[in-house]
Amino acid sequence: MSPTARLTNFYSRVILEGEEQFSTVTIEANAPPPVVIAYPEPGVCRVTLRALLNMYPGPLYIQDGILRKVTVEPGEGQVAFHIALDEDVRAMLTAVEGIPYRIVLRFSRRPLQEFYRDRIIIIDPGHGGTDGGWRGPVNLWERDMAWKTAQELARVLEGFKARVIWTRQAEENPSSQERLRKVTPDTFCFISVHEHGAADTSQRGTAVLYNPVVPGNEELAAKVLERIVARVNTPARGVKADEELARLGEIPGLKLEPVAITNWVDEGLLRNPYFHQKVALATAVAIKQHFQRGK
Repeated sequence: MSPTARLTNFYSRVILEGEEQFSTVTIEANAPPPVVIAYPEPGVCRVTLRALLNMYPGPLYIQDGILRKVTVEPGEGQVAFHIALDEDVRAMLTAVEGIPYRIVLRFSRRPLQEFYRDRIIIIDPGHGGTDGGWRGPVNLWERDMAWKTAQELARVLEGFKARVIWTRQAEENPSSQERLRKVTPDTFCFISVHEHGAADTSQRGTAVLYNPVVPGNEELAAKVLERIVARVNTPARGVKADEELARLGEIPGLKLEPVAITNWVDEGLLRNPYFHQKVALATAVAIKQHFQRGK
């Protein structure tokens, strides 16, 4: 018998239920289809539905720290969703009646919370107060954009149960010495947020600077850079050592430069609130993956 259900849409989002976060994949259909979930190999969840495909098949690049990518494979009388995972978590299936009918797959984000729980992260938004930093060709200031990204970074990390310490408040501009006084021996990581600026306004893209004193910090910066440019589709300006971060001593330290604010295309990216959210999540996920490599 031919399947009657038709799949019309699918999407992913992160949801919060009580204190727990879930990465979800929602598949919409015009009628309830039979569903089979399997794990054919490590890091892959395969969801097969007896249905016809009536939508764009993707792929959907998610990269939220749990879900990496969803690939859709239509077949004869069925559709398979291959979900690539960054963590060994299993799907919980929920069906939501209505129009459309929804098949919701929930994947716990507990591995991210377990990694970050009670770790001290210092967030250092660049400039502040009367120091605006670089100004974009229209009207945005580095000070304000660094603050926006820092807020999103704090939101992500606190959602993962980290302990976030700020080096400044919105209208403050402490000295570099005052900012460094926030660092304690228990600090897990110091993250400074800036934007790049240059007289050559054709320069654009993302760079990540690092503390050269700490072994492995160059690789950490490279991982963060890779994740950010994959999420926001900016050119990569590379990674380099930063002598100011070297004053952290043995504390891992990064300086994010998500864009070159003096470029009109990059300045435009900063006007999108999702840009700041993507940079923040990519940074947090990359840090976890770096420190858990080989485990």
